[in-house]
Amino acid sequence: MKKREEKSQSEKSVQAEMTLLSAIEQIAMSAEDSALSEKFYKQNAEPIRYIAHRLQLNERETVILAVLANFYNEWNSITDLAHYVDCHRLHMLHYAAELESLCKKRYIKLNMRGDKERYQISADALKAIRQNEVPQPLDLKVADTLELFDQLNKLIHQRKSENVDYQEFVDMIHELLSTNASLPFVSEVKSLGLNDADLMLLLWGCNMLVSNDDIVIIPSDYEDLYEGEGPLFRRQVRALKNGNSPLIEKGLFQLIDNDGRAHGDAHTLTSYVCEEILKDLGIESPTEKDNRLTSHSTIVAKELFYNPKEESSLSQLRTMLAPEQFDSICNRLEKKGMRKGFACLFYGAPGTGKTETVLQLARQTGRDIMQVNISEINSKWVGESEKNIKALFDRYRKLVKECEHAPILFFNEADALINKRNANAERAVDKMENAMQNIILQEMENLEGIMIATTNLTSNMDSAFERRFLYKIEFMQPSLEAKQSIWRSMLPALSEADAKMLATKYDFSGGQIENIARKQTVEEILTGKELDINRIVEFCNAERLGNSTTRPRIGF
Repeated sequence: MKKREEKSQSEKSVQAEMTLLSAIEQIAMSAEDSALSEKFYKQNAEPIRYIAHRLQLNERETVILAVLANFYNEWNSITDLAHYVDCHRLHMLHYAAELESLCKKRYIKLNMRGDKERYQISADALKAIRQNEVPQPLDLKVADTLELFDQLNKLIHQRKSENVDYQEFVDMIHELLSTNASLPFVSEVKSLGLNDADLMLLLWGCNMLVSNDDIVIIPSDYEDLYEGEGPLFRRQVRALKNGNSPLIEKGLFQLIDNDGRAHGDAHTLTSYVCEEILKDLGIESPTEKDNRLTSHSTIVAKELFYNPKEESSLSQLRTMLAPEQFDSICNRLEKKGMRKGFACLFYGAPGTGKTETVLQLARQTGRDIMQVNISEINSKWVGESEKNIKALFDRYRKLVKECEHAPILFFNEADALINKRNANAERAVDKMENAMQNIILQEMENLEGIMIATTNLTSNMDSAFERRFLYKIEFMQPSLEAKQSIWRSMLPALSEADAKMLATKYDFSGGQIENIARKQTVEEILTGKELDINRIVEFCNAERLGNSTTRPRIGF
């Protein structure tokens, strides 16, 4: 009896001097070439019991953890472990349950390389052991959706930085969602019924928007999400590109369009995700972001030069858009039962100042601008484009009521929206475009406020649009006198004679003259050389593609 008590006291003394790191070191060193025999377990009974007790592990889990800790910065397969302890690989398969258990407890990590499973002690567990502390389980409980995304962002970063296995990552995400099942975002996401691959990509896209304010989703960005899962990654890319991904079919992702046509591999989250799934965060949809108001106070004053006819028309429009005059005109129109809205069309060759004129009108009349990105309106999938255009006008109506002065609804380069409707539309794309145009025509009919559209082409404009534009102003190439004034305003150091020579020799638009002025300014900054008329002539010759002296063709 006395001997057992002495032995117990001796063990307590040894354990008091022992640390997690020293115990693991002893086990790992003894395990080498031991074949993990009964003798090994007897010889290391004290450190094994010590670690097992402190970390709440069984004996076999303790030994595996110690061996992996010995290779803390390396990935090891079952074969590697068998080689280290000098036993047959089949014998190490008896430890499969322990490896799985350690993974679930997050003491170790699993990584799949091809068909081979590799293991590594986790950085958190190793850090705790070095500090002689018990590793704490990851606390996934959060207070709100914003904190949920903080946690999600950490897990996504950890997936890449620590080579976390894809399936382990998926399990961690499911645990995060389950732990916070009461959050509105989690409820919305779970109701979608997505498989793991699509769910991970949706969460990745949402995280990009919430954490980085990034709405563009391209394969090269989310390739890391499927690291080690090449076939799965390629299936996702192909399904999104072909439009048959559940993420598209359920209205969660949409292709980013250019010039009204969807193409490529770039996607964005739809307004449905922003307005419904992320509603408790108050996230703006991509369309809303693009249609924010530009304050008139931020527009830089710029002197513009027009031909007499343009100046007369614009002067009248500027007067009518002045707040007091505009309100008075709207009231009188309403009393006579007429439409109150002002729809204006600016048309003409590129570079003649249409866009800049809209900006200066807004600045001069104290009106903010809601500029429409037409590529964001058009969508590849049926029905979304119509929703987008309706939402756009709904938003504008709301702004007209809320703002002190009605803002300008600005459709820049609206060629694709106002061209002739297809009378014999059979393709889904043609039907969609017709439906969009019909919506716009109806909205223009009921417009309260100010809408301005610009276009380079009018030859293919639908007559229904032509009737609904109350004011149509053509922007011509500047006259000789106007060009002289533009040259002098852009390059004040030019003499009157040189300005006249350039205006006479080169039939440039205001935009082309501005290009040359910018080149001169850049060269002056780089070289310090003052204006040289010979250098300006060189810039002019370079501006004319093919050295053509003909007038620039209207269009693109």
